[in-house]
Amino acid sequence: MQKNAASAFMRGLIDYAGLFPPAELPLKEAISNYARYIKGDSRWMMGPFVIPAARLQELNEHRSLFSSDAPLRLSVIVKSLNEMEQLSAFSAAFGELGSITALETPLTDEKSLEQLLERTKPPLYAEVPVQQPEAILDRIKAIRARKERIGVKVRMGGVSADRFPEASEAARMIDECRKRGLPMKFTAGLHHPIREYRPEVQTKMHGFVNVFTAAIMVYSLRIDERTIEQLLLDEQPEHFSFAGQSLAWNGLTVTSEQINQARRQFAGSYGSCSFDEPREEFSLLAIFS
Repeated sequence: MQKNAASAFMRGLIDYAGLFPPAELPLKEAISNYARYIKGDSRWMMGPFVIPAARLQELNEHRSLFSSDAPLRLSVIVKSLNEMEQLSAFSAAFGELGSITALETPLTDEKSLEQLLERTKPPLYAEVPVQQPEAILDRIKAIRARKERIGVKVRMGGVSADRFPEASEAARMIDECRKRGLPMKFTAGLHHPIREYRPEVQTKMHGFVNVFTAAIMVYSLRIDERTIEQLLLDEQPEHFSFAGQSLAWNGLTVTSEQINQARRQFAGSYGSCSFDEPREEFSLLAIFS
């Protein structure tokens, strides 16, 4: 286990979504990248490879890239119950060379989510829109009380400005999930550590350091919604500090053990179409002492 705060923060943080925009790489290139990453020095930061269930069969010809020592781990996007056969076929084809560690779905009706959980074993993350999410979150909370293996997926951006939620909306979502005890993962738009304006999308992109610091602190310190919003809006790297076994922001501090616990129980990971960009930019921040 990584013991200092920065390592605890980054451990398993990035799910590799190279198939998706803006990178949108061919499968051969994306899966080759993943096979290389999980054998490199930064493999401890890497989560699973994100792929739609409809494309699982395409992985068969790339089976030789993986071994029992460096297996393929997947987070599979399931859009309908009819795709369950693809999951079984993948497991049969890969055996010990691969596993499905999580599922993601755009489905939010209670019946579909229950059926997915009944037919699969990995944890399931249902994508919930940030606008007025309470009713959907209540349904997911009710399912979690019975099934446990369900959480929430939140989209933090995209390829255009209209796909980025306001900080107030994201803050509300994080707070409402914490209140209901719903684990979270994030996707899209979190390419850079700290919030900043990006000309390619003509808006300010949320920073993954902002988002995960907010999630960790709301879980560990019960910061309120307004404080979460302020944290998400902060564009000054020097306001964040990793020092030994602590992470600090604006007079608030969490320990590496609190980070580990929050990451395990609440703020899991985020999907990124790049692995190099976020980890390299994180290492260059002047926020370490």
